[in-house]
Amino acid sequence: MSGLLDVAHKKKRTVGRRATPAPTQAMRLHADKVSVVAFFKDGRRVVTGSWDHTLRICDIQKGVVVGGPFVGHSNKVFSVAVSPDDRRIASGGKDNTIIIWDVESKQMLYNPLKKHTKWVSSVCFSPDGKRLASGSYDSTVIIWDVETGTVLSTLQGHLGGVSSVAFSPDSGLKLACGSLRVIRIWCTDNAELVFKINAHENWVLSVLWSPDGQQLVSASYDKTVKFWDSSNGYQIGQPCTSHTSDINSLAISSDGSFIATASDDRTVRQWSTKSHQQIGQPLKHIMDVTCVAISPSAELVVIGDFHGEVQLWSIKNTLLAAVQLYSSSDSYFAHRSKVKLGQNLYSEALSDAEKVIELNLSSYLGYELKHAALLGAQRYDDAIQAFEIMLSKLDDAPAGSRIRQLRHQYVSPSEVEDGFRRAIHTHLENAPHRLINTMSGRLCDRQAQVNTFMKSTEYKEVLSSSMLHRPLQTELIKDTVVKYFSWVMLSHRWETKEPRLHEIRDKNVYTLRPVGTIVKLQNFCKVAHGAGYRWAWSDTCCIDQNNNVELQESVTSMFVWYRHSALTIIYLSDVPPMSKSGALANSVWNTRGWTLQEFLAPTIVLFYQADWTLYLNDRSPNHKESVSIMQELERSTGINALTLVAFRPGMRDAREKLQWASCRVTTLQEDIAYSLFGIFDVNLPVIYGEKRQKALGRLLQEIIAHSGDITALDWVGQPSSFNSCLPANIASYRAPPCALPFLSEDEIQSSVSLLRNTVAMESASKLYTILDNLSAPRFANSRLQLPCITFPVTKVKRRVGTPCTYHIKADGLQDLEITTADTLVQFWPGKPTSQTFLLVRPLNRHDLGLPDFADEAHSADHRLEPGSPSDDPLGLSPSDNEPAGSQSLTPESNLLIRLGQRLGALWLGQQEPAVSRSHTRELRLVVRLGQPFSALLLAQQRGGEYKRITSGCNIIARVRDMTYVDDMMNVRRLEIL
Repeated sequence: MSGLLDVAHKKKRTVGRRATPAPTQAMRLHADKVSVVAFFKDGRRVVTGSWDHTLRICDIQKGVVVGGPFVGHSNKVFSVAVSPDDRRIASGGKDNTIIIWDVESKQMLYNPLKKHTKWVSSVCFSPDGKRLASGSYDSTVIIWDVETGTVLSTLQGHLGGVSSVAFSPDSGLKLACGSLRVIRIWCTDNAELVFKINAHENWVLSVLWSPDGQQLVSASYDKTVKFWDSSNGYQIGQPCTSHTSDINSLAISSDGSFIATASDDRTVRQWSTKSHQQIGQPLKHIMDVTCVAISPSAELVVIGDFHGEVQLWSIKNTLLAAVQLYSSSDSYFAHRSKVKLGQNLYSEALSDAEKVIELNLSSYLGYELKHAALLGAQRYDDAIQAFEIMLSKLDDAPAGSRIRQLRHQYVSPSEVEDGFRRAIHTHLENAPHRLINTMSGRLCDRQAQVNTFMKSTEYKEVLSSSMLHRPLQTELIKDTVVKYFSWVMLSHRWETKEPRLHEIRDKNVYTLRPVGTIVKLQNFCKVAHGAGYRWAWSDTCCIDQNNNVELQESVTSMFVWYRHSALTIIYLSDVPPMSKSGALANSVWNTRGWTLQEFLAPTIVLFYQADWTLYLNDRSPNHKESVSIMQELERSTGINALTLVAFRPGMRDAREKLQWASCRVTTLQEDIAYSLFGIFDVNLPVIYGEKRQKALGRLLQEIIAHSGDITALDWVGQPSSFNSCLPANIASYRAPPCALPFLSEDEIQSSVSLLRNTVAMESASKLYTILDNLSAPRFANSRLQLPCITFPVTKVKRRVGTPCTYHIKADGLQDLEITTADTLVQFWPGKPTSQTFLLVRPLNRHDLGLPDFADEAHSADHRLEPGSPSDDPLGLSPSDNEPAGSQSLTPESNLLIRLGQRLGALWLGQQEPAVSRSHTRELRLVVRLGQPFSALLLAQQRGGEYKRITSGCNIIARVRDMTYVDDMMNVRRLEIL
């Protein structure tokens, strides 16, 4: 450090022997006195105001006028200000008006503002640029709305007039006003005076705030400059007193380290804001100087004089030697580094940051600036190292000190790294384990993906920036992780020889010999990369088919992988270029088992033709948003277009989903079941070699056991060896579900009225209670326990001439015929048989007017409102007979309507007695049970269990007389093999 001070002293002596500094440039801009000058934030331009009634904008680097003259004032211009965004200029003058100018168009924003009654001495923009303060010798200060020109508030009580105004840098919450001998501080929110300072012995010509808002600085005709504590108005230190005449203008550097003053003694002087001592040599002039401004870089001052000339002075060399003598000498380089950072001059900013470190090794500031410069230069590793040193400097500061407290605003690199690890773990939980890097063409496992990310620019940039502020920017980290690790899935039809894992491992996909299906893989990766994604997945080569554990996990997770993919590319190898609508429907892709979930699961899909051009040349970002493509798929698959676009997995509507898959095929017979695991959201073991019937049986068993949905029993075909109630082949679901007659509400009400006097209410109530208390079906170990109403078969006799058709009689049912490939034992009362046969009605809770078991499970999962009568004592739940048009009303509106109807009924005495209501409920059950139903024919086995006898079509049965409730009382839970 002593060597550095020796250098500084030598420089000072050199400066002392040097000739008086001279301006680097001088320009005659006006025909009269330059009364005011202000820098733009870009540091390149200045605006000047003159007694010649005009303003001009000058490019000080080129030495040319780039704007003006701005003509609008009818008298001398006394003040100008530049808005924080450099887009507007405000000016005030002796004509008592204020004009706000648009810099780009060089036109007035609106007509001059005319509220002051004497000349306007000072104008100032608020830090956000939305307000403008003007001070006038009419003793008022007006605060204006910049956009509209309307008056927001008027501050009065300034004796003799107002010579200077300045907003505080903290969002302009305070306003300092200089006048005769006094400085007043106002609160801009409520226009109340905070305090006043008896500051000088004469006019306060200039007042301004330090950049941190901690101090006020004022200059006066009494030849002094003084510093004030902005919180209480107390004077700080000694005044600056070297001027020999009035001080006309005052400016402060953007870092607050020094000020410059212009005086009638024809000098401009610089002063340290810390020592209040003069630094450098006075800038002497041969005529009166009227105004001064300091550039944002603090390396230049612009001075206006009495004859309309503007001079540009370099103070870089003048200040350097003197600044180095003070303990705060690093502030000069710190400020310059900040300015260079603002100009994106990262190399120069880094150089100045290094000088700050050299001058003050214990300071954190140099390393903070170094980090910022390295971050801007994208030298992230070095930036992180600089930041860690900065944190250590803060940690070493004395406990309780202001610098030590700064440590709390920063986040350590380890904290950010932990945040990344958590975000990566969460995101990759739903991602494939292996992905192809579309940039390098190499297959990467999960650890390789993470390692690649940790070396990426994206990671280092966010790591470096996230350390700067608390709290930890978890959303930014999450967004970065999601964007980087987003993957693209391929959906396609497998061809004869697809590339496998061992063929591309440790190889570059792009450099493989482009033959056969390798070309498909290469093009897929190129398209994914072209769409902006780094990772791609293909089922052919991203799964180790020889690893049973990995294969099982992949099969059960595949729906989730497609679901969370950023994009799924569907390649139609048999759809030629320039195909018309309909080609997709006829593609083999549309018949494969696995491709059903590969389309339903993702949110965003794109269809590509054989030459890797978009299907129908549809360039929308998501073909699920294409009406024509969705309509084509709806027609070809039978799946509703809304479901195609926004499919939700689960066991709801199981029969419909099974029908979707009934026309599809897979190469391996078990896959027809495995490909539906994700669609039904089940997690079952994958056991290749178990064959189709067992695989499908396990899936259907899981659906019925967990949802209680018995619609999976609605099929026509051959029974499964897994369980006789299940089909041997999914094609058995190809026919639409059994459609039974539908009773309207009017028909139900009419039937209920007819039954009131003909049905034994005690029996009806008993039946309702029995059915209501039955639990859902159970299905485990290939055994189905099915709650149902049973009707013993009393006669089976083959119809003459038709060996497969049988006449059937059963207690309580109308006679019927069935067709079956099985040979049935014929019997009748005169020729009995020892084997028991039953026609059964599987319990459907809809008969009770209650949700099905599947609906109840769905409601529990999604927390839907209860629908049972006991949960709705006022009867406010939506009924089957809502008023016409009520479906279009909001839930709140419907609720109000139902509430009004119910309260009205109570008021008029129309509320039914409780007994009557329950009878209505039970009679409605009887009516429903009296309708045709889809029956199962069961044959009892030796162990007491039953097996289903399949029919060539649905067995439609009906009770003989619904008024005979006792015929429907044989309710049992049967075990079916």
